[in-house]
Amino acid sequence: MDSGLLAMMKGESGTDTTFFFLSPFNNAVWFSVLGTNFIITICIWTLSKLSPYGKRGAKVHAMQTCICEECALRREEMTVMSCSFGDTKRFDCLVDETEEQEKCEDSSFFNSLWLIGAGLVAQGGESLPYCMSSRFLLLSWWFFMLLVITIYTSALTAFLTISDLGVPFESVLGLLGQEEYEWGVLGSAHPETLLQTHRDSRYGELVHKGHAMPDVYSSLARLREGKFVFIDEAPILKHHLHADCDVFSVGVEFQSFEYAFGLRKDSPYTDLIDAYILKYREEGLIDSLWEKWSSDNLGCSNKLGRITVMGLQKLSGMFYILFIGVCISFILVIFELCHASVRDVRKGHETSISKAFVKRLSLKKNHILNQGRDKHLPGPAVKL
Repeated sequence: MDSGLLAMMKGESGTDTTFFFLSPFNNAVWFSVLGTNFIITICIWTLSKLSPYGKRGAKVHAMQTCICEECALRREEMTVMSCSFGDTKRFDCLVDETEEQEKCEDSSFFNSLWLIGAGLVAQGGESLPYCMSSRFLLLSWWFFMLLVITIYTSALTAFLTISDLGVPFESVLGLLGQEEYEWGVLGSAHPETLLQTHRDSRYGELVHKGHAMPDVYSSLARLREGKFVFIDEAPILKHHLHADCDVFSVGVEFQSFEYAFGLRKDSPYTDLIDAYILKYREEGLIDSLWEKWSSDNLGCSNKLGRITVMGLQKLSGMFYILFIGVCISFILVIFELCHASVRDVRKGHETSISKAFVKRLSLKKNHILNQGRDKHLPGPAVKL
């Protein structure tokens, strides 16, 4: 029967740390999600100004190109006073002025930040975009956050229900170079010999730096107290610890060996027993009995295996999907500008689609670069 050495330790609850709820993702994922939040905010804010069908973008374009006397006077006042279009409008009622300010702030940067930030907790904002490009980007962001929240919820549930969170080592060699956990091996026993004769000298260090335990029972008692790793033969550990639901293995079995029956030298039964063991092994009987009575199939049913903290490499697909959504959104805003340019030509505002497109793009660029301070466009003479 083939077996090997195994290291086991007591797991710790995932709620022992103050910020246990951050455990499912590593720091790189958390910072990436927060950084993506600001990037999408800037994209939504930019699209709302670029799109001719957005609430704010359409109004600003109308104020920039309208030839009526009131808009011309407001453009003149804006140029002289270096103010925005909103500051040139006069109200007889303070209530109307307040309502107008609220409408203008619907697509502001801070409202866009609130709209995207609300998606972090699967909530919607107070004011949603009107143009197709912004809506598609918002939909992509919501889908991205749906995936993040779903994975986070399931991972956090696993962290709270599976008690191997306190197993910070991928293999037994992880014990070297740290001082938080102690470990031990039975002194002058088979496992100690296997470790000392291993081809990798690091396994020999485990013996020299660890504790020489007197017997199995005292070692298991020390293991159950926590912060202690016991290295011994896998069948022995599994037999004694199969009912301990908070004890988990450190890595997998290593340094394999074979079990054998010991008989007196020159015993007449040696050949007979060897023949039957070989026969039963070839027939698979020994393997079936081992599987039937193995401690892995007894005791706790909640030992579901190791769970790991998710990093960017595992979650990169979601960020790729969001990036594709951003690209499609900016392609859509170009189509919106083209469609609006065609309408300008049909209405006789411009002679060609290309000129209308360039003019709209120039107006949008000036509006964004001047942070809402739209440059004066030559209009009809104003009669005073």
